Amino acid sequence: MTAVIEIVNLHKAYGDLRVLQGLNLRVVAGEAFGLLGPNGSGKSTLIHLMLGFLRPTSGQIRVLSSTNLERTRPRIGYIPERQRYHTRYTAREYLRFLGAFSGMTGRALRERVADELETVGLTAVADRGLATFSKGMLQRLGVAQALLTDPDLLLIDEPTSGLDPAGQREVLEVLHQVRVRGHTVLLCTHHLHEVERLCDRVGVLAGGQIAAEATVADLRGTATSLHISVSPLPLATRAHIEALDPSVRCDPQSIRISANTPALQAAVLRALLDTDAQILALEPIERPLDQFYRQAVRGELAPPPPLPPLAPIVAPPPPPPPPPPEPPPVVEPSPALPWAALLAPAEPKSGEGDTLLNELLKQKQDGEA
Repeated sequence: MTAVIEIVNLHKAYGDLRVLQGLNLRVVAGEAFGLLGPNGSGKSTLIHLMLGFLRPTSGQIRVLSSTNLERTRPRIGYIPERQRYHTRYTAREYLRFLGAFSGMTGRALRERVADELETVGLTAVADRGLATFSKGMLQRLGVAQALLTDPDLLLIDEPTSGLDPAGQREVLEVLHQVRVRGHTVLLCTHHLHEVERLCDRVGVLAGGQIAAEATVADLRGTATSLHISVSPLPLATRAHIEALDPSVRCDPQSIRISANTPALQAAVLRALLDTDAQILALEPIERPLDQFYRQAVRGELAPPPPLPPLAPIVAPPPPPPPPPPEPPPVVEPSPALPWAALLAPAEPKSGEGDTLLNELLKQKQDGEA
């Protein structure tokens, strides 16, 4: 598939502080890639490099098949972690201003603004001043702003940072709807559940590099450790359940499985149901994605292989020039005609002509004969 993001051996340093140290990344068209990493690992720096706001110390960056990052910037929708707004505008006014700044006008602009306000759930408050918006509403407005020009690529940086749980759910629901539209997405976050819900692939940024990559579907299996809340269990039932596996520990009202597998989880639940115990809650303690992230940060997983240097994109050869027009046929000049002779009045012969005199002369000659 066509690569939308290609980054090879990227380094970025601020003085003596080395932030990115040989980062390699490839994201293909239509893919949602989640980049996990602790705060300060360089996720925002990477986005700013891709937008051309920063210059790399060394390495190669190609976005949307171009290394001219300023030229590709209009084709990118960017949702920063901290957004700033002119709060004297309404949401509709603000989006219309940005759309006009991008070259949109008239009915097309009005309809586009209305569509994106509907997408992010702000239609009912579109004519309220931004000063009255909550942080979650402003974050959703930022999503609408990023979608306004229907970009080919979305760069999203910590979309739920600083939001309360309700605001986080609202923003994630909006991003899930956006994901269905098929945009290529790079999501930078340190929240694992955001990647699990929104992304196709995941990478962990640690030590200035992509420490590990995986397919999110492969990390959606059974939780590696599990906590089950139950009604009070008799001592015999607890002993029977603990005998199923050394990783199972029972308290009077809870069960913990520290090395969970689908078969072991099914056996524990079956034993509880056979004794008519009430299962109150089943909560994963550590999901496969949690384990993957922890192992990647600690350097326990093999990093992805390095990418080869980017080959220059060879433009297709121009079409051959059209053949030159055929010269007009050469017309040989006609020989000069004796116009003077043709136009000169011919000398009439005796007895010829159409005059009365000639006719009378002819009759006289015939009589003499």
